[in-house]
Amino acid sequence: MALLGQATMLEVISALVLLFVAFYFIFKPVVLKTNWQLANLAVIGRDLFNSLDYVEKLYNASFSNNFLKDFISKTSIANESIIISIYPEETIKDTIIVAANCTRERINKFSTWYSSVVINKRVVNIFFIPSNLTNIPLYSDLLIICNYTNLTLYRSEILNYISKNRGIIEISDLGNVIDDTTKEIFGIDVTSPTQPSYDINISTPINTYVEIYNPYKFFYNVPIIINATSFNQTSGNYIGNFTFRNYIIPFEIDYNSKSVYFRTSGEVKIVRERESFTLENYNFFLSYILSNTSFSLSFKKVYNFTNFRGNNNVILTDGNEQRIFLYEASPLKKIPISVLNTSKVAWIVDFDRDNNATHDQKLALLSLILTVSNKNPYLTEPYSIYKIPYLNVESYDMYEVYRVILRISYP
Repeated sequence: MALLGQATMLEVISALVLLFVAFYFIFKPVVLKTNWQLANLAVIGRDLFNSLDYVEKLYNASFSNNFLKDFISKTSIANESIIISIYPEETIKDTIIVAANCTRERINKFSTWYSSVVINKRVVNIFFIPSNLTNIPLYSDLLIICNYTNLTLYRSEILNYISKNRGIIEISDLGNVIDDTTKEIFGIDVTSPTQPSYDINISTPINTYVEIYNPYKFFYNVPIIINATSFNQTSGNYIGNFTFRNYIIPFEIDYNSKSVYFRTSGEVKIVRERESFTLENYNFFLSYILSNTSFSLSFKKVYNFTNFRGNNNVILTDGNEQRIFLYEASPLKKIPISVLNTSKVAWIVDFDRDNNATHDQKLALLSLILTVSNKNPYLTEPYSIYKIPYLNVESYDMYEVYRVILRISYP
């Protein structure tokens, strides 16, 4: 009986142990792991975005860390021990580096045409650097090839460059035969020339997703800078010529009154900054008077060219006419003058073959440069950061939708 009693006590003790274990698992304390530092960064970042957006300064801050720091210095965030930087994505960069496989003379000419562009009140600087096709600088945003080049030996280098989100433009007249790599990359071929030549039209995209939408949008919205070439001793103003189609329109910049005087057919047309106007029945908009020696204007619909002479023997390899940016308006078919192949590759005829490029032609090339150039900055992540995205829109000159990223961290 004693043994039996001992067994019972052991069973009771075992049952109590099991009961306590069961209670522990049933009523086990729930521990919630929180990251208050990360949560605090998220709140600070969102508050900063909302504040910038509310006072309509987000666009300025998106493209300038100095502007952002100045704004923060006036807020309570300045008391926080944090590191903050900002950058935009999927929009035109403030600095575009163009690798140019062209002569020094042409590179200098491009630099004169596009040293800077003003879009939505911000300055976009465009730098042109010499390049060959064997070793294209990867810190550049796009490559320009001047004149037709057999690309067979450079196929892998060019495709690798494009795969890294960079673009390529070829400015060339084409002969009767082109190499297979050029056909592949640009999606074009050549056939027998068609005569005569007709006016050059801008294709209208069927939606915002086709290749030609961006150059079409840029051409009709991005202002082209026009520089004066001499000084009028009588008026004390700088003068020059605005050229488009076959027109040469003299102008005079009156910087004090923020006006430009255009002389056409014996008439003087006075246009003030941010005003629409017409010249020779074409519509324009005076976007900015930048200084006493330069202003910028944008072309408005509907516009066509008359001076793109050269290739009229180019055809598409896939028949997709929504890749044609510019075309000769032949009664029978569209004859391509400028073609895109994806949003990263473009070809255009050599409109400056006689060294007489007009401002409308320069704007057409600028529209392609802005289209195919890399849209994202080159960044490194030297420390652990928290990224906060925000969608913003600006429409002073052009409807610009982009994503801005705030990088925020503790030291």
